[in-house]
Formats: sequence, structure tokens, C-alpha cells
Amino acid sequence: MDAETLEKLEAIVRAVLEMPDSADVENSRQVATRRWDSLAQVMMIAAIESEFDIIIDPADYNRLTSFKSIRLLLDEKRL
Repeated sequence: MDAETLEKLEAIVRAVLEMPDSADVENSRQVATRRWDSLAQVMMIAAIESEFDIIIDPADYNRLTSFKSIRLLLDEKRL
């Protein structure tokens, strides 16, 4: 994943989860992030699909439980 794509992904996660600039986005996980509930999950998926012009298969939704897993999925889609 190139630096620009990574920055965009970090910005999406930071915005959806209302994380301050100082927060460690790269190590964020659903189980450890209070704001990462089901609504935030849907908002994040919608924002990622819109920003990167992709469609995330609903079967993959449950995989998206951390920043690293989201990044891996996007890497698989060659972003």
C-alpha cells in the first residue's frame, strides 16, 4: 500500500472513530476501541468503499476488526 492510500485510510479510521491526531491508529482494534461499535463499522465500510471506489463483500465485514485487518483487505484488493 502506498503512502497516500495509507494516509487516506488512517484519516477515515480517525474520523469515524473520532480519534485525536495523537492516537495510534495503526494499532487500533475493535475490541479495544470504545467507539468502534456496529454503527462505526458500517460507517467505516461505507467511507472506505466511497474513498477507494471499491465494494467490500459482506462476507468480509467480520474480518474488519482492526486497522491492520482493514489494511490487509485493501492490500488484497491491490490498493
